Amino acid sequence: MKKNRIGKASIIPDAIADKIIKRCKYPWQQTLLSIMRYTGERVGAVRLLQVSDVYADGSSQIALPEITFRSETRKRSAGKDAGVRQVPVSQKLREVLRTYRPGGSVWLFPSPSDHSSPVTVQAIDSFHRKAIAQLGLQNEGYSLHSYRRTFITKLYDKGISTRTIMEITGHKSMSSLQRYIDADPSKVRKAIDEI
Repeated sequence: MKKNRIGKASIIPDAIADKIIKRCKYPWQQTLLSIMRYTGERVGAVRLLQVSDVYADGSSQIALPEITFRSETRKRSAGKDAGVRQVPVSQKLREVLRTYRPGGSVWLFPSPSDHSSPVTVQAIDSFHRKAIAQLGLQNEGYSLHSYRRTFITKLYDKGISTRTIMEITGHKSMSSLQRYIDADPSKVRKAIDEI
């Protein structure tokens, strides 16, 4: 678990994620966190989404069936191109996207002070940590990266094959994927009890 911003980000239970997102003041903040939650993409790529990556014809009325994370916005490893990642929009995310209204910028999440630029990671981290603190959860190890770890761990816990998870998340190797999968302490105890 992450302590003092060091270590692995904690997995966020659904009820806690709901509370954090509801605590956010603005719809753009709630939508941004929801995209992270339901796609498992990193904050750096989500903040760089353009309206046309999410909505048909750049309109905020009809969400596309898939969100496109362009290769230039995704984290690269060992200098290699990260590749385009397209993630199907779940029904829960579709509901969020249906109510969101981007405001006249090419960016889905423009900077509040300059609509010609995307919001910064620092601004996202600030409102996220503020919501967590307001809920008294600042010592639980939740961070922006928790959404990716939670997404991947939930897929794994539902019995989705690691090969399919790699296809969904864009991981290139099994070793890099496995770092995201959190072992459930109760399953660990049960496994030990089986010996």
